[in-house]
Amino acid sequence: MQLCRTSVTPKPQAYRGGSKTVGRWLKDRREKKKEESRAQNAQLHAAVSVAAVAAAVAAIAAATAATTSGSGKDDRAARTDMAVASAATLVAAHCVEAAESMGAEREHLASVVGSAVNVRTPGDIVTLTAAAATALRGAATLKARALKEVWNIAAVIPVEKGGMGGHHDHRHHKQHKELDSNGSSFSDELVQDEENFLGLCSQELLARGTELLKRTRKGALHWKIVSVYINRMGLVMLKMKSRHVAGTITKKKKSVVTEVCKDIQAWAGRHLLEGGEQRRYFGLRTAERRVIEFECRSQREYEMWTQGVSRLLNIAGERKHLA
Repeated sequence: MQLCRTSVTPKPQAYRGGSKTVGRWLKDRREKKKEESRAQNAQLHAAVSVAAVAAAVAAIAAATAATTSGSGKDDRAARTDMAVASAATLVAAHCVEAAESMGAEREHLASVVGSAVNVRTPGDIVTLTAAAATALRGAATLKARALKEVWNIAAVIPVEKGGMGGHHDHRHHKQHKELDSNGSSFSDELVQDEENFLGLCSQELLARGTELLKRTRKGALHWKIVSVYINRMGLVMLKMKSRHVAGTITKKKKSVVTEVCKDIQAWAGRHLLEGGEQRRYFGLRTAERRVIEFECRSQREYEMWTQGVSRLLNIAGERKHLA
């Protein structure tokens, strides 16, 4: 008896739209803000805890230096203790200033530091150190979780009628018809979904911004908080923020992006630094016809910026064409 093997053709499935409802989008945004608030509070608590440890160490070092200098037995040891006490005081002052610049209340910070400088026993120092270490680990965990959510949840603006979503809905409807006529293209749909998802994640990262090294036309290097997004006018905007030493934002500049320049030559001397061979460079041409150059730490970061900005330019071009 001869058996005939029948091939099973997968049935075409309905296309899953990539847009979110307004309610779902608002809920995701609220959850994201809560996570960001938790991460910020954890970082603030960690900064205060580290400042307390630094203040306690500075107080003990100062007391030790005073005892050594008062005994008059070893002048060299006394000078060493005084130098250590001075260095510890400098570190403690910097930690307190950093915690205050992050938003710590001065009264609370003064209370914590005042309690820390009164510790004397080794057990108290161990307790303060353990608390600071726990706070640092918690802050790092929340920060990593917030960054992971950016990749796992594409928090995009919900699609509205007549806007950019109309173009996507039309394209999705067209793809749905193609699926109905050809069930074998289901795997292509999955690939398209994955590409759209990664594209949305990339757009979210570019809009949130990150710190990049920028080179001026005179060759000076400056760290900038760089973000790229599409504004309400449908233009791709480059926003650069400068940070003060204390961490406060002091300067902001916006430019219209017209082109991504991927063939930027490596900056002179940068290959001599640690990890210099991994660094990549790209430029963004603005409406003023100037090219702003940036340095990326890795190939992955380079691809995220060049491909992400190119995708934004394509989206803006399609939206302008449909208008």
